[in-house]
Amino acid sequence: MVIPVHKKGDKTNLTNYRPISLLTSFSKVFEKALYSRLTEYLYNNKLLVENQYGFRKGLSTDDAIFKLIKAILDTLNNKMKTGSVFCDLQKAFDTVNHELLLDKLQYYGIKGKAKTLLESYLRNRYQRVQISNPYPNINALSKWTKITQGVPQGSVLGPLLFLLYVNDLPTTVEPTAIPIMFADDTSIFIHHYHHLLYSINPSLCTDIIGCGTCHGGIYNIVKYNHYT
Repeated sequence: MVIPVHKKGDKTNLTNYRPISLLTSFSKVFEKALYSRLTEYLYNNKLLVENQYGFRKGLSTDDAIFKLIKAILDTLNNKMKTGSVFCDLQKAFDTVNHELLLDKLQYYGIKGKAKTLLESYLRNRYQRVQISNPYPNINALSKWTKITQGVPQGSVLGPLLFLLYVNDLPTTVEPTAIPIMFADDTSIFIHHYHHLLYSINPSLCTDIIGCGTCHGGIYNIVKYNHYT
């Protein structure tokens, strides 16, 4: 069951709503057990990139902002040129490609029964939308629909699976660029001694957008910007 939760903006615009999944108590307990085992494996083997600050124990937006500000101040103190690109994915959790995610789980060593269990978690799921409003007394249900992509928002495992899905983003940017990620929000910090070399390279933006597209998502041009 999914309920639409208004984020901001025009309430008549469907894109301004976040689909939150209502899960059973048993499902949440089972997911917490999977989450605990999977997190332990990822941390013990240091598989999550250090550039990611979202949905991680002991890290927050403060840590991400601190790293960005420190990087900028360090480069300015060294009389280097700096630039940044800020972007995020549209409908990030809803556009996760299941096949690509499963391939990445295999790449990170999640195989055998563990992978089969997570595969069963992703596939053959169905959802319906419930809209309830006491005024003017609306209580509507949609038909059941099979889910073909995405991870459930409001779930325990969803955020961790999404982190694994975008875990390889830092490898797509130039060696002189430093990505700072908070879930689907990404800041790309660039620095160099020479202006012509440090300028925001269109190919870098192409790499970022291309990575988002091949992952099934589209970078939100409204929230995309760069500063030098």
